[in-house]
Amino acid sequence: MIRSDSIANIGRALASAQAELGGVVASDSTNPMYDNSYASLSAIIGSIRGVLNRHEMALVQATVPGTVDAVVMETMLIHGPSGEFIGSHCEMPVDFRDSHGVASAQTYARRYGLLSLMGLAQGPDDDGNAAQRSRVNTAQLLPAGDPGQCDPEARRPQRLASPETILAEIEHSDLERLNAAERWVNSAHLDAHLEARLKGAIAQRRRLLAHSQAQHA
Repeated sequence: MIRSDSIANIGRALASAQAELGGVVASDSTNPMYDNSYASLSAIIGSIRGVLNRHEMALVQATVPGTVDAVVMETMLIHGPSGEFIGSHCEMPVDFRDSHGVASAQTYARRYGLLSLMGLAQGPDDDGNAAQRSRVNTAQLLPAGDPGQCDPEARRPQRLASPETILAEIEHSDLERLNAAERWVNSAHLDAHLEARLKGAIAQRRRLLAHSQAQHA
C-alpha cells in the first residue's frame, strides 16, 4: 500500500464514506457469454464520486511502469484538507499486446483496484470469476455456412467449450470458419476482455492464413 506518513484524517474521511456507500456496488452490466452480471467501471465511479466529494477526497488513477505483459494501475485517494493520501497498485495481465488488449486490461485494473481500495464488493457474481467457471457454445461461435440460413434445430447448442477451447479452434480454422467466428464476435455483445482476446486470435490466424497463401501462390 502507498500512504502518507499520517493517515489519521483520511482514515476518518474514508470510514465515513464507506458507511454511506454500504459496501456493495450494484451490478449494471450483463455478460451474455457467461450469463452473469457485474458492475462496470462507470457504475463504480458513479456510485462513489459524490460521496468522495462530500468527504473532500479526490480519486486519481494512472498507469505506472510494470512488466512487459501486464498493466499496473495505481489508484490513490487524496484528502484535500490534510493532504494525506492512501493508494495501491493492481497488476492485470495483457493477453494481446494491441490497443484493444491494453485498454481492456486497464479497465479491469481500474475496476478491481478501485473496489479493493474502497473496500467495496460488486453484485452477486463478478465477470472475472465467472469466466473461470463458465462454458460457451462453440457450435454457435463457429457455425458452418451462413448462420442466417441455418435450421433452428440445427442451431441449438450441441456442445459446450471453454474460452480456451474456442481460441484453440480459431487457431485451426480455415478462412470460411474464421469469417463466421468474426461475425459472431462482432454481434455477441461480449465483455471487452474476452472480445479483445477473440479478436486478437482471429487477426493472428488471418495473418497466418494470408502468409501461407502467399507462399503457395
